[in-house]
Amino acid sequence: MGKARRAEKKARKEDRSLEAEDTVRQIKAARRRRIVLLVVPVVTLAAAAVCLWEFDLAQVAGAVMLGGFVVWLMLLLGFLGSSIPPRGRSRAGSIDFGSRR
Repeated sequence: MGKARRAEKKARKEDRSLEAEDTVRQIKAARRRRIVLLVVPVVTLAAAAVCLWEFDLAQVAGAVMLGGFVVWLMLLLGFLGSSIPPRGRSRAGSIDFGSRR
């Protein structure tokens, strides 16, 4: 019984270390997502300002702002979807395929 308990204890310790590494990885990914979501609007506004004041092209500045908003929205929705964990499917019976006739 001593060997089995030591093996279980070692396995629990490894699981905890893997969970800690995963948590650190998730925190870094969240920080990276936050930075990207803050940088995209700043770059878009800077590009639109250059188009408006340097080149005096108001329509191009509007198009740049619209494009930047679309890119930002797509990134936001993608990052939001990736941050949601999947549901656990431990049993095959938990998947409902609807009625089969």
